[in-house]
Amino acid sequence: MTVIQNYLANITPFSELLPLVFGIFFYKKLNTKALKVFFVYIILLAFFTTITIITFYLIKSQFFYSFVVRVYVIFEYCILSIFFYNLYTNRIAKRIIIYSIIPFVIYSSYNLIIIERTGFNNNSLVLEFLAFIIFIIYFFYEKMKTVVLYPLYQSITFWICVGLFLYFTGNFFFILFIKSTTDKELRVQMKIIYSFVTITKNIFLSMAFFATEISDNTSEEFSIPEHLNLDDLSPNNLN
Repeated sequence: MTVIQNYLANITPFSELLPLVFGIFFYKKLNTKALKVFFVYIILLAFFTTITIITFYLIKSQFFYSFVVRVYVIFEYCILSIFFYNLYTNRIAKRIIIYSIIPFVIYSSYNLIIIERTGFNNNSLVLEFLAFIIFIIYFFYEKMKTVVLYPLYQSITFWICVGLFLYFTGNFFFILFIKSTTDKELRVQMKIIYSFVTITKNIFLSMAFFATEISDNTSEEFSIPEHLNLDDLSPNNLN
């Protein structure tokens, strides 16, 4: 079990760099505002991952590592909220998600500056994970109601949301209970699950670029060709 845990622990942070590699390679496919925001997200993901690798393996400072993670949580929430803001079509949903940034940043900044400066506080992560689980479920609900001209699973954003949903749901209980349990065996198993889910998430985010996204300028509304004369299809003309 220890060998597997060490193997996954070493692979997990480097897997966070994978989406950026595919994002750069398939950059021409980023033809919507949401995907451009997502590209910023994977750049920041790679940047903060590099910093955490340096702090964890070279500097070996628990305080600095905790500080970097807390700062990253704030940036992640802001950027992913803007990402979903550009995906949503409902105005109320767009306002809710964009206005949620302010209280989250305030609360997370409070945790960053005041609470447990030498330890790691999970409260911001719990709130973030719970919020994005709800946001992603609403995204699937909204798309199933509005997208009719093409299969939803053919779009890049669909697979991005699948990967993010897997990550937030799969690791929610890890974030919730990892600090409260004292069972060493359970902690090891939870860390293995966390690594497996995170690696899988990054694979989904990377493979998503093989799909094709409909441009912002492309209308999804149903239209009738102008050359089609509906009078010819009336019952009187068919007799």
